[in-house]
Amino acid sequence: MVRMRPTKKRAFYRIFRISRRYAWWVVIASVLITGAAGYYVRNIPIHGSFLDLLPQNDPLIDNYRHTEESLLQSDYLALLVSLDSPSAMSEKERADRLLSVAQQIKTQLDKDPEFTEVTYTRELAPEIPDQYLVLYRLNKDELAQIEASVESAEKTISGSERTAPLLTTDIVTAYRKVNDAFTKALYSGEATTTLSDQNGIAAVKAQLAGLTSLNTGIIATIDNLGGLSKVTADVREIKKVFAPSAEQIVRKPEPFFSSDHTKLLINVLPRYPSDRGVTYCAHVMTRLQAALSQVDLQKLGVTVGVTGTYAFNTETHLVINSDMLRSTIISSIGVLVILFLGFGSIFYSIVALIPLLMSVVLTMAWAKFAVGGFNLVTTFLPALVLGIGIDYSIHLISRYAEERSKGTSFNRALYLTVWKKGEASLIGALTTAIVFLGLLLARSRALFDMGVITGMGVLLSFVTTLFLLPSLVTLFHFLFRFHHRESVINYAPHLTRFFQFVTGKARAIFVIVLILTFFIAFQAAQTHFVFSSNDLVPRVKSQQVLQNVLRAFGEKSTRIGDYYTFFAKDEKDLTNIVSHLKKSDLVKGIDSALSLLPVNLAQQKKVLDNLNIASYIDQLGIIDRSLSERASAQTQIRTLLAQFGFLQYISAMNGEPQLALSADAIQAQLKTVQNRLNAIDVPVAQKEISALKEELVGLNQSLTDVKDLPPAQTLLRDIVMSLPEGIRARFLAPDGSYIIQARMVRTIYQEGNMQKFNTYAASFADRFFGMPLVAGKLEDYMRRDFLVSTAFAIVMIMIMLWRSMGGWVRALIAASPLILGYVWMLGGMRLLHVDFNFINITISPLLIGIGVDDGIHIIHRYLEERSILPDGAVERAGRMTTMAIIVTSLTTMLVFASLLIARTPGLRLLGVSALLGIGFTLLFSLIFLPAVLHIGGEKRV
Repeated sequence: MVRMRPTKKRAFYRIFRISRRYAWWVVIASVLITGAAGYYVRNIPIHGSFLDLLPQNDPLIDNYRHTEESLLQSDYLALLVSLDSPSAMSEKERADRLLSVAQQIKTQLDKDPEFTEVTYTRELAPEIPDQYLVLYRLNKDELAQIEASVESAEKTISGSERTAPLLTTDIVTAYRKVNDAFTKALYSGEATTTLSDQNGIAAVKAQLAGLTSLNTGIIATIDNLGGLSKVTADVREIKKVFAPSAEQIVRKPEPFFSSDHTKLLINVLPRYPSDRGVTYCAHVMTRLQAALSQVDLQKLGVTVGVTGTYAFNTETHLVINSDMLRSTIISSIGVLVILFLGFGSIFYSIVALIPLLMSVVLTMAWAKFAVGGFNLVTTFLPALVLGIGIDYSIHLISRYAEERSKGTSFNRALYLTVWKKGEASLIGALTTAIVFLGLLLARSRALFDMGVITGMGVLLSFVTTLFLLPSLVTLFHFLFRFHHRESVINYAPHLTRFFQFVTGKARAIFVIVLILTFFIAFQAAQTHFVFSSNDLVPRVKSQQVLQNVLRAFGEKSTRIGDYYTFFAKDEKDLTNIVSHLKKSDLVKGIDSALSLLPVNLAQQKKVLDNLNIASYIDQLGIIDRSLSERASAQTQIRTLLAQFGFLQYISAMNGEPQLALSADAIQAQLKTVQNRLNAIDVPVAQKEISALKEELVGLNQSLTDVKDLPPAQTLLRDIVMSLPEGIRARFLAPDGSYIIQARMVRTIYQEGNMQKFNTYAASFADRFFGMPLVAGKLEDYMRRDFLVSTAFAIVMIMIMLWRSMGGWVRALIAASPLILGYVWMLGGMRLLHVDFNFINITISPLLIGIGVDDGIHIIHRYLEERSILPDGAVERAGRMTTMAIIVTSLTTMLVFASLLIARTPGLRLLGVSALLGIGFTLLFSLIFLPAVLHIGGEKRV
């Protein structure tokens, strides 16, 4: 270390000479380089896909990436026209209004050659039979009614739910036969003889049971007359589909109405595909908005939402750009305000900010050169470089102003600033840069790019500040004779009591902090790693419009969460996969093109064909004849009542009480039949029977005339192709295969379940992948990147601190605020329910690289003060460095606070984590570190 110091001193002296003697050249060179860099980055690329952030060269992740890229290839632009006040309009008025608006929009878009096709109607393929054509014009309620009608008719006609026997003849004929048999038995003397013989008794019982069954059937038939109108309505509903009228099967273009006719979808096809680039997508959106502005949408009472690939690409790019610009502007203004409050000087605030703004431009140029631009995660790095780089300006200006306030000459003050603070800042810059360069070991592309950009950005910021800031001070001081106050607001006297309190209670502070940290560590240890692609994608309006489209046109789920994606090569494979998935207890729901087929007419026709409709028509004829001869039936019933009274008497006389009771029960049934018959409105009942017979004859003839309907699955591709592009892409992949999404239960993550399902899925599907698998793999990579980057950062920081501090004890003391701040950050994340995701795992190396600077500057100043006067060195070091540390920490925190308003959820979580980490590190730098230095001062740390 002794041999190294003269070398470093000479190096900083040369930097001072260059900045002092060639100040003009330094400024001019800086301006020229920055100008060239600014021209180079005027159209810097921003990669808006979260797929660019995923690890490379992993088969599972690559499969997921390629699948998602394939699904995102669909090029479309969709306009969702929604009525503002539909409740006050009839369905026809809604349809007319929507069609009128759609035609006006189409007229404007047709004038623009950028749009080659504008459609808001569809035509079903000619291969789809007329019956299916009717089906797809029905709404959900009507479809449900068709299914219910078939089921109800099937039960009624087949008698599957009937417990009573069907009638084989009319009531009059049936009862006349019973009367004739009874009369013959009584007047021939057979009854008395029969009741005296056990075999005869058994025969009588059997006859009574038959009559009981007949009565039961007659009562059930009479009771069912009240439901004939319902059966008639069911048959009519079925005939609507199987025997459609000429008006129902006119093949005219169908508007893309929602089921409630409050929304209409317009498909727009631009001249070129969206993969031409974001610039072209933005151009298309500009032309589209210009066309829409020509239609007075507000006056027409409608709202138009835009979705599709062009809209999403444009909005995502704008959001990322605006977030990056807003973060940089907020940081710049905030830094300027904090500098002014900290220094009390506009001059120093501006001088400190100029090198930083230049370094931001240079960093952007480096990002474009090294990694081809920014991605979803790295867009905030220019602001971060500004927040980190300002530290060097603050420490340099603080030391320069301090020396000038002591009466030190300009040259001497500037030299001491470059030497003393330049050395400490160099250590801080190197440690921060090395930590970020350690991210090059990460598998995640996002972390790799962050390491490349920020590592070099920090060094560029340090070098720019170290050369340019002294040059600017020199120019303003000498060449322009700028009269400014060269001292800054001195807060040191106000901090004396604070640091006297800290050193006076040093041991108590030391013990309390460690005890609290011990308990906080339990919370910190429970922080989890969770991958969610939603954290990586900014929230844009076109996504909400897409969800509205899916809800309005029948999509049941948003396909977010734990799901497996299967691909079927044809309809047979699709049906097979879906049927197997339904058998698994781990599958909560299934989304596929089969959900577009709420009614399978071929299956329903097969059910109806298996019914004996002719037999049911005969039953209706029997009932009709019975009603026509109601008077005769009543006569037969009265005769039977008298005869069964006589039977009761004979049974009692012959000691057969059971037969007497059976006869009594039959009498009760006959009276019920008699009462029910009397209650029937015969003309009304016969009219309903006649209407039902007519409908059944018509249905039977229609089913005979209709050729065999093809199974719905064979028409599925035609049906899917008739859907709007945005909805079609949910069911059909670009290569023509069907997409099946299986939503899984949460227990899929329990031990063995995922492997069990993977084995099961492989038994019936050749091509599939699961988000639980992908998420698990990515979470493994997150842990690996987190541990590797953190371990690398810790090792490199400790080595740098050991080399610069001259021992492991000083290195550990300098790192103690960082260590404590890190643990408390994890505890705070746990209490706020913030888990590590693919973005905020970067806080680990970020905090290690940034947080260690405070300890370095305090230790360096402590060693410098102690070499002059050991007594009170801790208090003096604290007083002289506190404002610089507070200002640097606040500026960095401001950068991360600006992320709280970012529209990418992961960046907001990163902002929360960083504020916790940097805030706690600052707190322990001002409280714990001076306490440790005071305690260790007795041992000459």
